[in-house]
Amino acid sequence: MLRLIALELRIVLRDRAALSLLAVLVGALALACLSGAALMQTQIEGREEAKTLQSEAVQQWRKRLADAELPPEEAILSPYRLRQVLIAPLPVLADFSAGRAPVDPYTTTVTMRASRNTLFQRSGLDNPELLVRGGIDLGFVVVVLGPLVLIGLLYGLFAADRDSGIAQLISAQAGSPVRLIGARIVPRLALVLLPIAAAVLVLLATGPDIAGRWQAAGIWLLVAALFLLLWAACGAWVNSFAIGAETAAFTLVALWALITLVLPAAFSAIVQAGYPPPSRFEQIAAARATEVASTEAYENDHPEIASGEFEGRLASIRKTWDLAQKVEAATAPIDRRFVDQLAGQQRFAEALSWASPALVAKRALEQAAGTDPTTGHDFRRASEAYLAAFRAYGGGFVERGAIMQPADDGRIPRFSWLPAKSSPWAEIAALIVLAAALMVLAIRRLARPALA
Repeated sequence: MLRLIALELRIVLRDRAALSLLAVLVGALALACLSGAALMQTQIEGREEAKTLQSEAVQQWRKRLADAELPPEEAILSPYRLRQVLIAPLPVLADFSAGRAPVDPYTTTVTMRASRNTLFQRSGLDNPELLVRGGIDLGFVVVVLGPLVLIGLLYGLFAADRDSGIAQLISAQAGSPVRLIGARIVPRLALVLLPIAAAVLVLLATGPDIAGRWQAAGIWLLVAALFLLLWAACGAWVNSFAIGAETAAFTLVALWALITLVLPAAFSAIVQAGYPPPSRFEQIAAARATEVASTEAYENDHPEIASGEFEGRLASIRKTWDLAQKVEAATAPIDRRFVDQLAGQQRFAEALSWASPALVAKRALEQAAGTDPTTGHDFRRASEAYLAAFRAYGGGFVERGAIMQPADDGRIPRFSWLPAKSSPWAEIAALIVLAAALMVLAIRRLARPALA
């Protein structure tokens, strides 16, 4: 068997067309490594800048609290001078699979004037068409380009022998071409997988030192290997039919286009049609109407004129706090409908994605990298929960008319969030089952001498 594998490897390496395909793969991997490294550096620099802003905000705040000469009319505004910078942890493999990392916010500033709707600029679901028109990263190479290169190397796995008439001779001498086809698959699969593994090692060696990075890379590489193995099994299955090499090539390319291009685009359209998000204009109109009505009501309920500058400042921030609470309450049902609709979109899209192995692999790669949509949504929810706690803390001083003291600094709510550590075991199991099923079907068909 080893001799057959070595012979097949020499045959492939002498084929100029095969070498050209491998050169394209290596070039794409080099570009993916450069793009991934640039993205990771951008993510690191952005977080470092946010940490600087966070440190400056803390220093300014503590200096303000320690200022004993601060006039009462200015000190009463302290809750509205407090800023907290929230920062999401760095994704462990953002340079492998970019996923949502380039578009999802990973830092935000929380103040008393912030609201759920201004905390983040919400983005829609990840469009599956990014599989083919998004940036090039290692995930793109594995999901989109790798299968094409593999198809180019093994489309004539046994169909070419039928075209040349050698298939009958093989069947007469060996009885079954299964052993020969296995020897042909191994070197071709290795020639595609090994450059990807080399790119993984390069990024690991040159990337940042993050806890759990090597373990996540192992899972990521396992998903990549299983997905390419699935395409190798698909090639063997197609070659098990009594067809020529050209027909086998057209069939495999058609399957690639269906799984990688057509189904993701169709699912995206179905999801958007099935779960259209509510209009944000409804929310803006409701917020504006509530603000106008609440302002008039507040002024009618508080016709007195403040007797001094301190009372005037206190009345101003109490009015701001009262309006903010009423606007939040009025827009909360609309916001919940919007969030629920987006959650429904995500669930529906994930359910549909099981029909496309390309989407299954893409989701698994991004989950291992920590750049999947779920991680981004979790950071948003944690930030919104912190905003509610932060506003409740500052609003207590406003309602009591109390001035914050240095001792109150230790009572400010602290933001602490870590992404859930979950591995894509369901996706890995699905890829294993599908690859094994196709390989068993191919072996059973190839074992029949009549098919040669």
